[in-house]
Amino acid sequence: MDSRFIQILADAISTATVLSCLFLKVPQIMYLRKKKSAEGIYVQAMLMEITGFTIVTLYNYTNRYSVMTYLEYPIILLQVYVMLYYVLKFKHLLSGMTVPLVVAMYTTTILGFVYGVFPKEVLSYLVPFCTPLSGSAKVTYIYGIIKAANADAVSCTTWIISILTNISRLFTVYVDSADTKLMINFLVSTILSAGVLFTAIYYQSYSKCKATGQNQVKTIPSEDHLHKD
Repeated sequence: MDSRFIQILADAISTATVLSCLFLKVPQIMYLRKKKSAEGIYVQAMLMEITGFTIVTLYNYTNRYSVMTYLEYPIILLQVYVMLYYVLKFKHLLSGMTVPLVVAMYTTTILGFVYGVFPKEVLSYLVPFCTPLSGSAKVTYIYGIIKAANADAVSCTTWIISILTNISRLFTVYVDSADTKLMINFLVSTILSAGVLFTAIYYQSYSKCKATGQNQVKTIPSEDHLHKD
């Protein structure tokens, strides 16, 4: 296949991926605001997710890779920040000095890599850890849903978009740089995102069936009522 055509196709997929990521976490954020609950969502999972996204973004940026191959990461990060705010709010964890202190340390670290205060070589050693980190985050999401036996606060739309964007990135990264570290990360992320999606679908279906069963029980007249009639 013509290399020019492949590059054009990769650029088109990259653009579509970035555009879809503009709304990746929006359904989840809207779910949280509507439910006013973060049941089944662990803060630890979100922190691992933020750490992984941040490392990959800085790795791509400091290596001067094409912006279109990683633009979704800063876009997703902004949405995860908003999502984390609502999770902390509904779990009543915003009070105290812990959150401002962590935010200050996080911001300082990012600026250190951006302006070359910290050597970019450090990121090369950290990127391989993003795969188990991202995997652990998604496993924690799955664990949280199973432990709560409730996925009402989880948006399936968000995870469907996540699966599709990860698959598209496997192709675009292969065309642009064929960076093995990044490709393994996207492959594992695709598999585990599917795991979160199927777990959420199962428990949401279970909750609906349970609610339907309870409603049916309420509509069945009791024996005492039948005898009175």
